[in-house]
Amino acid sequence: MKKVNNLYLSLLVISLSACSVFSPDYQQPQITAPESTRSGIKIESSTSDLSHDLWWRKMNDPQLNQLISDALTNNNQIQIAQGNILQAQARLKAAQYSWIPTLNANLNGFAGNTWATNFTPQGSLSQNPAIPSGSTGNTNFSGYYGGFTPSYNFNIFANLNQSKLAKASLEMQKAALNSTRLSIIGQVSGAYFMLLGQKKQSVLQQQSIRDLQASAQLLQAKYQSGASDKAALSDIQQQIANAEAQLPAIENSIAQTENSLQVLMGKNPGTIVTNSSIDKLNVDGMIPANIPSSVLKNRPDILMAEENLKMANANVGLATSVFFPTISLTGMVDGASVALSNLFNVGTGFWVAQAAVSMPILNAASYEEIKAAKGGYYVAYYNYMQTVKSAFADVDNQLTNQQKMNQVFYYSKQAYQAKNEALQIAEAKYNSGAKDYSVVLNAKLNLDNASLNLNQAKMQQLDSIVMVYQGLAGGYN
Repeated sequence: MKKVNNLYLSLLVISLSACSVFSPDYQQPQITAPESTRSGIKIESSTSDLSHDLWWRKMNDPQLNQLISDALTNNNQIQIAQGNILQAQARLKAAQYSWIPTLNANLNGFAGNTWATNFTPQGSLSQNPAIPSGSTGNTNFSGYYGGFTPSYNFNIFANLNQSKLAKASLEMQKAALNSTRLSIIGQVSGAYFMLLGQKKQSVLQQQSIRDLQASAQLLQAKYQSGASDKAALSDIQQQIANAEAQLPAIENSIAQTENSLQVLMGKNPGTIVTNSSIDKLNVDGMIPANIPSSVLKNRPDILMAEENLKMANANVGLATSVFFPTISLTGMVDGASVALSNLFNVGTGFWVAQAAVSMPILNAASYEEIKAAKGGYYVAYYNYMQTVKSAFADVDNQLTNQQKMNQVFYYSKQAYQAKNEALQIAEAKYNSGAKDYSVVLNAKLNLDNASLNLNQAKMQQLDSIVMVYQGLAGGYN
C-alpha cells in the first residue's frame, strides 16, 4: 500500500509539472515608467494610492461633496456594474464547485399486461408439483427501481484553468466598477463646475447687455443732437442683438447641464439650485508635487487590461487541458422490485461502481485551438502594453494641459485687472469733467468682455483639474 501511495504521489507531481509547462503561471509584464512628465512633475517610486484621495473635498464645497456622494450611491451605471460583479462571483463559485461530485436521485416505475402467456418449467422445476405449467391467460406485471447515482467527472488541468479564468473575470468586473465610479466622479465634478461657470456667464452676459443698452441710449441722444452719425448707433444695436442672441444658448446649456447632473444621480431631470459661486473655488495646491509610480497600477483601464491578459493565459491552459486525462467516477446505489401476478414478486438492492479515464491521442482541431488561444494571449499582451503606454501619455497630456490652463487663467486675470483699472481711470476722468460718459461706458464694455474671458478661463482651469485626477485615477476607491 505504501508503494501504491508513493506511485500515486509521483504521478500527481508529474501531472502538475506538466500543467505548469503547458500552462505557465501568470507573470506580470515588466514596464519601465518615465521619470517625470513634460510639465516637470516627477514620478517617484512610491506605494501611495491616489485612488483613496477624495480630491474634490479640498475645494471645501459641501454641495459638490453631496452631489458626488449621491451619484456614487444612486447612479444606474454603477448598479449595472455591481450586477456584473454578482454574475462574475457566481461564475467563480461554479468553477470552484466543479471539484465537488454530483449526486442524482432517480425513481422509475412501470406496469404492463400480457396475453396468451405460457409457462413451461424446465429441468428439475418440471418435477415440482407446486409449480404449475401451461397457459396462464392474461398476466399483469409491474415494478420500480430507484436510488442514487453519484458521479465525478474532472480534468484537473481544465478545472484549475477554469478557476483562474473565472477569478480574472471577477477581478475585471471589479475594475470595471472602479472605472465607472471614476468616470461618475469626473462627470459630476466637471458638470458642477460647468454649471457654476454657466450661471456666472449668464449673469455677466446680462450685465454686458445692460451696458450695451446704456451705450445705445447715449448714442441715440448724440445722434438726435447731431453729435453722432447713424452708423455708430446701428453698430451698437447690432452688438446688443448679438449679445441677446447668446443668452438663450447659455440658458439652454444650463438646463442641459442640470439635467445631466440629475441623471448622474439617478433622478429625473430638473433644476439644481446652487449655493456657491465659481469664484469661490480655490484651486491652489490641487495638483500633487510628485506622482507615485503606483498610480498607473491603480488605473482601472490598466487593471482591466491586466485581468484580460490573465484570462488569455488561462485560456491557453484551458485549450491545452484537452490533452490531459479526463477522469470519470460513477456509481449507483439502487433498489428494484418486480411483481408478476400469480407467479412471483421479487425485490432487491444493488450497487454498481465504474471508473474511466480518457484522453485524445489524435485531435488535429485541438492543436489549432491551442494556437488560437496563444494568439489571443499575444493580442492581450500587447493590448496591455499599449494601455500602459497610453496611460503614461494620458497623464502627461492632462498635466501639461492643466499647466497651460493655469497660464491662460493667469493672463486672463491680468487682462481683467487691467480693464478694471482702466474703468476706474475713466470714471475719475468723467467725474473731473475731462471726459464724457461714453468713455466710462466703453471701459465698462471692455471690462465685461474681460470678465467673460476670465470666467471661461476659470471653467477651463477647473475642467483641467478634473481631467488630471481622471488620469491619476483619484478618489474612486
